[in-house]
Amino acid sequence: MRVELPLAQGRLREVQLRMLEMLDVVVDICQKNGIRYWLTEGTLLGAVRHGGFIPWDDDIDIFVWHEDWDKFQSVCIQSLPDNLSLQNEKTEPASGMGQGICKIRDNRSLYFQNYESFRNQYNRGIFIDVFKCVEYPALPKSAVNYLAKRISFAYGFFHFQPLLNFKNIISYFAYPLSYVFHKGLFEFFKWFGTAYYGPTPERTTYGFSAKKGQLFPLKPIEFEGKMYMGPADPEGYLTNEYGDFMKLPAPEKRRLHLLFAVLDKSECEPEYK
Repeated sequence: MRVELPLAQGRLREVQLRMLEMLDVVVDICQKNGIRYWLTEGTLLGAVRHGGFIPWDDDIDIFVWHEDWDKFQSVCIQSLPDNLSLQNEKTEPASGMGQGICKIRDNRSLYFQNYESFRNQYNRGIFIDVFKCVEYPALPKSAVNYLAKRISFAYGFFHFQPLLNFKNIISYFAYPLSYVFHKGLFEFFKWFGTAYYGPTPERTTYGFSAKKGQLFPLKPIEFEGKMYMGPADPEGYLTNEYGDFMKLPAPEKRRLHLLFAVLDKSECEPEYK
């Protein structure tokens, strides 16, 4: 049973519809090239709870299976239309993308969120988040989460340019050891079996996902009146992720990251005489 809420209004809804157009292009590429993708995170939550976007959501999240990850990025670079581009840590190092994520950007637009960095120049068009989905070792969930968090903290410390202070100077010596040790344990235990799936452990700030048995076989799910791929057990996945996912958050917790968006950036380019 879905929770019926009014659709987003104004510019936010325009942004959502642009993202939906972009998603259709990406899905077409995946289908033509046998790439396994599915809706995840808030996008999957919106599909199950509302049949489309969460009214205050301002992005689209999809997973791509780790075996298809390199192929997905390569095909997108070759096949995306001129108005779209793939952004990752190699195509645009200044974007600070890091491991396990890429974005499909709309080259026509500008899109600023509340955590945006203006120190570097990179494509800031409307985007879709694409996460690499990997297998997690068959350990107790608390142990898996512990390892993943240690990896994430150590990776993030070096990747996102921490401030120079006494504590961080000490961390410059400790975190490399922490990363190597915990990432080594993570990969070592995978040799004995896997039981979960989720984003690369470097990106566990985006949330732990679900039991492996809840993923395959992928099955269609409705989102904004169209059918896309979702996990085999979306309700189980969402329960692992959010608990009682059908319960709406309090109004003050309905986070919107969007600060400013222009669908046609030529509208705000200055003219010099």
